[in-house]
Amino acid sequence: MCTRQRKYTMRLIALFLLLFAVSAADTLAQNTSELMTPARFLGYELGERFTRHEQVLDYVRHVADASERATQAPYGESYEHRELVLATISTPANLERLESIRTDNLKRANLLEGNPEGPPIAIVWLSYNVHGNESVSSEAAMQTLYELADGSNERTGDWLENTVVILDPMINPDGRDRYVNWYNQMVGAEPDLDGDGAEHHEPWVSGRTNHYFFDLNRDWSWLTQQETRARIAQYNRWMPHVHVDFHEQGVNNPYYFAPASPPYHAVITDWQLAFQETIGRNHARYFDANGWLYFTKQVFDLFYPGYGDTFPTFNGAVGMTYEQGGSGYAGLGIKTAEGDTLTLSTRIAGHYTTGMSTVEVASRHSSELVEQFGAYFDRAMTVPAGEAAAYVLRSPGGQGRLAALAAHLDRLGIRYGAPAEGVRLRGHDYRQNGAGSVTTQAGDLVVPRAQPRGTMVRVLFEPESQIPDSLTYDITAWALPYAYDLDAWAVSTAPELRDWSSRSSAHAATSDEPAYAYLFAWDDAEDAALLSHLFRTGLRVRAIQEPVTVGEHTFPRGSLVVTRRGNERFGTEFDDKVRAVAAMHDGMAFPVMSGFVDDGPDLGSSDVVYLKPPRVGMLFGSPARTSSVGQTWHLFDETWQYPITRIPTDNMARVDLDEYDVLILPSGSYGSILNDSGLDRIRGWVRGGGRLVALDAAASWLAGKEGFSLKSPEKADPADSTQTRIELDERFADRERARTPRSNPGAVFSIDVDPTHPLAYGFGPSTWLLRLQSEGPPVMIGSSAWNTGTIGGRVSGHVGYKAAAKMPETLSFGSESMGAGTVVYLLDDPIYRSFWYAGRLLMANAIFQVGQ
Repeated sequence: MCTRQRKYTMRLIALFLLLFAVSAADTLAQNTSELMTPARFLGYELGERFTRHEQVLDYVRHVADASERATQAPYGESYEHRELVLATISTPANLERLESIRTDNLKRANLLEGNPEGPPIAIVWLSYNVHGNESVSSEAAMQTLYELADGSNERTGDWLENTVVILDPMINPDGRDRYVNWYNQMVGAEPDLDGDGAEHHEPWVSGRTNHYFFDLNRDWSWLTQQETRARIAQYNRWMPHVHVDFHEQGVNNPYYFAPASPPYHAVITDWQLAFQETIGRNHARYFDANGWLYFTKQVFDLFYPGYGDTFPTFNGAVGMTYEQGGSGYAGLGIKTAEGDTLTLSTRIAGHYTTGMSTVEVASRHSSELVEQFGAYFDRAMTVPAGEAAAYVLRSPGGQGRLAALAAHLDRLGIRYGAPAEGVRLRGHDYRQNGAGSVTTQAGDLVVPRAQPRGTMVRVLFEPESQIPDSLTYDITAWALPYAYDLDAWAVSTAPELRDWSSRSSAHAATSDEPAYAYLFAWDDAEDAALLSHLFRTGLRVRAIQEPVTVGEHTFPRGSLVVTRRGNERFGTEFDDKVRAVAAMHDGMAFPVMSGFVDDGPDLGSSDVVYLKPPRVGMLFGSPARTSSVGQTWHLFDETWQYPITRIPTDNMARVDLDEYDVLILPSGSYGSILNDSGLDRIRGWVRGGGRLVALDAAASWLAGKEGFSLKSPEKADPADSTQTRIELDERFADRERARTPRSNPGAVFSIDVDPTHPLAYGFGPSTWLLRLQSEGPPVMIGSSAWNTGTIGGRVSGHVGYKAAAKMPETLSFGSESMGAGTVVYLLDDPIYRSFWYAGRLLMANAIFQVGQ
């Protein structure tokens, strides 16, 4: 036998023995009551390889079966149907009365009535792997789980006497398995420590995000994703006192742990910040003893409410982010800039140490944690003088926007109600961006500040959050009245409230008689889902281009018309079909008995246009931004349930564009795949009747290209003496801060709208959008170009003064005719992170109304 054959045979034998060992471990796990270490259960030492999602869950189940200190239960599943699981660890006595501990905690938070019956028990929640390719987290979670659940470990047993630990081993299993499966395909017989190696360079899409490419660490407050909604439902059942979100950062960075960096949101208490310091100093004790490098109080601030540290903090906990050097770039091992080798085992040690240290400190300060937690919620029941006592919200159209907001508040556990009619209240008028007053009326929704989650209410509703430092890690404005495009007032007096329920449409009408047609108002983001359902049912739909009045009811531009004419194939089932679709979407099918209307174009007029169900394609792949692709895909899949074809970018040159009515360019710069001939091809398709929808950076990329009316902003004159002097005066140490005058991390701007254009159907004369650009393209000039939405002014959030000066009267969204087709420019991402609810209506107009 030759040497090569011998080596091959030995490898086969080794592989067989390994498979046998793993199989035996699995069998043993099912039949033994002995708690096994992760290494014994898995058949390899932690750090030798990455553990797949199902293996991690198998180990969690084993620990729950073998240890009297642990239980586990599923709480949901990912979009790709991977199970989400929580492990709960404490003493057997505490686990016996776990439900009492949980309800006692909610009573301390005023979320349940009654007084706590048991002693104070600290609740610590450890969250791992929210970013799938920050893959050390789940490995460390298994070691942490074992040490806490090991009945022979007296040290952890002492901690658990007054502490319950809730451990989520994998928040993002879809992203985690995407990374792990890819890495296992790329790694050789031995890890390549050279950062240039293939195993250190993930493809598009990386494992960071979930199935729809969402960053789940930005979604805590918005709950747009299935995984987030399932997790927050459990979080609200427990309301922990300490929450840790485990992350990774660049391979050359030392470990980061609390205390966090400024800016801090104004609602964060001195005690919360002080306890971060207490925890951080305990971590430092262990890191110092090991000679490990670390840093605190830099980079990771506590301002934006969608993080796994800020959301818990605004809900009374001590919320923290821990960051280990590594991430998807590190793999199983990599050489650092200093020439050291950063291994997966080293990374596990960092997260294991801080996780255990967190539980230790929480146990040591259990009574203090519980006391301060209760005090936090007691304070939330009283509104300080000078602050808004309630938020009055009113929909400018139908009640769909308020119903969507109410569902959002329900998921957050925030209380709301309906006021008595005719109560006059004074405060801040969001629409006017200044002082004003409101007289309550039927259908209004009021969110009071004096409630257990009153702090979270302030964070999510205040017109503008005070930001003490412009150097922040994320967007600086997000208030829900802006996101839902509601008329709103932050008032100084809270009215008495009764139950609020989603009112019927303002256009409510019923009839058992066969109708000539049915009308649906087009004034809410969810109306596109109804339209999609009408299409799927096979019904032909029209849309009015001018307001129509029937009796006392006026229907705005864009409203849908379903006539019996054109739908004859449904015969006597026509009325039932239309009403059934309406009922599925909480909408009102308004029946009319004649095409002759009281005002506006009759229903047979040429101003009532047929809506052809569009065939929609979207570029999918590099260089498109994954977040933009994912948001759009999610909108079509989950919200509208409307088909969209994702066209691989490397196949774009071979695609027959005539197969599509609409082509979406997600945010990105497409010079690498759309050269001059590629753009010529797209222009020819548009001139032939196609609709091109360019989002965010893709719209900016089209600016200045031949044949497109959108122009690039003029660059600053390099000879500008003022600009030159400022740059020469900058200090190297201030280089990051020096950029802030020209930056816009994310602020809310008012938009002046032309509501007569199909792109703005359903909007009033103004709306709000979140803008992240530091400058905007000028408005378009030409008889075929329509500047439908232009920037008014900043209403909330930080914008550098140089950037702000370039914003007013620039384009936010618009369209131009090109031959028989249309180009739509949406320069400000209208569905940013999918929480900007009103932007869905803008997207719906671009897809379904424009160019019909």
